[in-house]
Amino acid sequence: MFTVSVCSLKGGVGKTSVTLGLASAALHQGVNTLVIDLDPQGDATLGLLGEPANGPDVAEVLSSPRTETVDRAIMQTPWSQGAASHLDIIPGSHRSVLVDSPAPNRKDVRRLREALDKRTHQYDLVLVDCPPSLNGLTQTALAASDRAMVVAEPGFFAVTAADRALKLTMEMREDDMAPRLQPLGLVVNRYRPRSVEHQYRLTELRELFGDLVLDPVIEERVGLQQAQGGAVPLHRYQGASGPRLTEDFDALLRTVLDSRQHS
Repeated sequence: MFTVSVCSLKGGVGKTSVTLGLASAALHQGVNTLVIDLDPQGDATLGLLGEPANGPDVAEVLSSPRTETVDRAIMQTPWSQGAASHLDIIPGSHRSVLVDSPAPNRKDVRRLREALDKRTHQYDLVLVDCPPSLNGLTQTALAASDRAMVVAEPGFFAVTAADRALKLTMEMREDDMAPRLQPLGLVVNRYRPRSVEHQYRLTELRELFGDLVLDPVIEERVGLQQAQGGAVPLHRYQGASGPRLTEDFDALLRTVLDSRQHS
């Protein structure tokens, strides 16, 4: 099982859209995947289920990371009906904000790692959709992860936000809070190729972070929001921008899976 946290320092960068795009690509490529919605807003849950979840959720898992709790919280998504592979979710909950401390203790940070170690379901890939901050919930996700993927828009604050997120990744590894964790890289999302500002910021990010800036850059296309709003996999979306988006997320998923070889 290979666990990847999808995180950002600020909201509005399309972090959940990237998570759902990767989930769609994983389902399309036959990769058994679990999505964990750690964002108290629960957008990944809405995107995958089409409605808020009823029953055990991630807040219950974090408060009681026992095998039976984890197994009861895992739900099959409608996306995977008729598919050859599994796409399941541990739904998000507004109650998870109660454990989103800016200074969490080591025991709390280990709770998601303990929970994943105790599940009985088998997955090739776990995608954790983190809250838009670097507080306790994100640190809990990173402690359970093999890789950290940082999502950023090509804007004025992108450099500072990406730098802080990547530094937290290294600090948690050095502090032995996340012994398996390595930075996967930076996904530049909502890029507008005709924007001079976006061109400048993308160049700036590549000059500062080099190979950590992942290809492809995800361009701003209405299809991503429309597929997400309709709670359908991107790979089943029929709009004009669908083929380019699915191509980009298939390539991004290959980058994620190829990184397993560099542990």
